[in-house]
Amino acid sequence: MSTSLPRLDSITGALLVGTWVSSLLYTAEMLQAVYYFRNFKKDDWKVKTFVAVAFVIDTISALGDYAAVYLYTITHAADPVYLSKQNWAVPLYIISTSCVAILVQSFLAFRCWRFTKNPILVVLLTILILAAFGGGFASGLVIVLFPALKDRMKVRVSGQVWIFTQVAADLIIAGALVYEFRKVKSKFLGGRRQIHNTLHRLVVLTLQTGLATAVIAVVALIIFLANDETNIPVGIMYSLGRVYVLSMLLNLNIRVSGSQGLSQGTSQAPTSVAFAQGTGTSNTDGLGGVQFRSAILTNSHLHPPSRHDLNGTVKSSSTKSHTTETPPADIEMMATDSSKKQSDLLVV
Repeated sequence: MSTSLPRLDSITGALLVGTWVSSLLYTAEMLQAVYYFRNFKKDDWKVKTFVAVAFVIDTISALGDYAAVYLYTITHAADPVYLSKQNWAVPLYIISTSCVAILVQSFLAFRCWRFTKNPILVVLLTILILAAFGGGFASGLVIVLFPALKDRMKVRVSGQVWIFTQVAADLIIAGALVYEFRKVKSKFLGGRRQIHNTLHRLVVLTLQTGLATAVIAVVALIIFLANDETNIPVGIMYSLGRVYVLSMLLNLNIRVSGSQGLSQGTSQAPTSVAFAQGTGTSNTDGLGGVQFRSAILTNSHLHPPSRHDLNGTVKSSSTKSHTTETPPADIEMMATDSSKKQSDLLVV
């Protein structure tokens, strides 16, 4: 048996560079997670649990990436037999990334359902998401059974199913959400600037996150099909889980927390957007299944005025209206279904 080392640039070098990029993205992911749990403590426990589970799984995936590089470059640095195989951390990253993807894609698919109420779209997304998870899980199992790089051809079918269905789901979700956001945005071309700008941010964010995951997966697949005996596609895919969790956290953190809104006082408060089913409140304008409700926040809401007269009785102060002086402080986008309470449902 030959004792010469394989070309390390494509075996260990690609993984090392992949962990560098992954570390930068994980830092951003951790900051976004801390921001979410600090500022949205009143979110439904199911949403916070969903976010926590995705973050923990992605953290395990990132640790596995570091373990793979350490084993290749330190523990077994001069072992040509070990370097010709895929260690246990490779299937770990594939399966964990598939778990993160199914969580985040399900979260975004639920948003699509809330906006479109299109059962055909939801069924299609469900099939694609489950197929992507199945393809990723199968790919991880095949690598466990056949770890040698020369046996990578055995994972081609399941790997292609994983990538193609995952990319298709990402693009369909992004396209559907952008279409709905732009449809609502068109109603405010000459309207309030805050609503228009917030919807524009949502469109840009959805495009960026949806296209980012799709581009990473497609590039990795092309390189894998060109040469399946290198770790270059693995290094590229190291950052996929981080991008998925970041996309979910950015969609949640685009809102303005209650504490931030209250700290604004009577000044012009920033716009916040929440997606939830309505409670049948008045003063809403239906726009294609989406409603906008404005709430006025003034000093009278923060510090209700009162005064005591000489006899000790309490009299409320002047109830002068501030509607024309203070702009709307909170904007909510709500589906018209009123069957559930707003507090029980997912927000953006």
